[in-house]
Amino acid sequence: MSARLILAALALSAAPVLAQEAPTQAPLPPARPADLAGGADTEGQGGTEGAPQTAPSPEVRPDTLAPEDEAGVDSGEVGGDLTETETETETETETETPEAGLAREEVPPMPERLAATDTEREACLAELDALGAVYETASPVEDPEIADCGIVHPVTLSELLPGVALAPPASMRCETALALARWTRDFGQPAADRLGRGAITEIRQGTVYNCRSRSSDRDTMSEHAFGNAVDIMSFGFADGDPVAVEPRERDGTMAEAFQDAVRASACLEFTTVLGPGSDAAHADHLHLDVKSRRGGFRLCQ
Repeated sequence: MSARLILAALALSAAPVLAQEAPTQAPLPPARPADLAGGADTEGQGGTEGAPQTAPSPEVRPDTLAPEDEAGVDSGEVGGDLTETETETETETETETPEAGLAREEVPPMPERLAATDTEREACLAELDALGAVYETASPVEDPEIADCGIVHPVTLSELLPGVALAPPASMRCETALALARWTRDFGQPAADRLGRGAITEIRQGTVYNCRSRSSDRDTMSEHAFGNAVDIMSFGFADGDPVAVEPRERDGTMAEAFQDAVRASACLEFTTVLGPGSDAAHADHLHLDVKSRRGGFRLCQ
């Protein structure tokens, strides 16, 4: 009996040791059903069981997208359906008539584009007054057949400076009159002093305003058509014979020197100066105009 008790006590004391020596590897779970085998999540990815591994492709957009919308798709932007406002705008663009587009881009006639503002006009007239010019403001000059011909705010100039007549008086833009008066004061009269025939008393013009095309380009309007140009034929003096503008033979005369001097100095006041030697059309006069060019370019020949 005592032997059995001793064996039982030994068995009970060995049980914890056997429990501590149990295998450390957990039993494998049962195999998953076959219909779920393809939906396992990959490592590091979230999502619910059975979700597709790749995102769905974006919906193909309509073929009627405007060019700027197509650019958005090309740059990686995912586009959605057009909003109601975009759809209405696109429809309006498609149904716009060619006439409407032309009306929107219509360019005003040249006289309107050249017209000075009220402030610019007042400043120009004030300078003419300060120079002592004699002029009258006139009604707009218009051509009933050619809209690009005309002068919105012309002045009819009769004296460039006190005692210096423009013969015959002529209508032109104020800017043209001012350039002519300045040139006469700053360069014409000093050159006349060297000539020895007295002060300039008359500048005779051949053409000022004239609605026509250029002599060298029939498809382009002349600056005369806008009141921008004046053709000088001759200079009259208080004490001597006039000097006509004409081809010179390089004979070294004072008349030739005077013509050369006023012609060269004109390029300081006017943006175009043409005369004898430029071409046949300008053999007997100086063409002076105030045409505005890009970068302030001046054409002096």
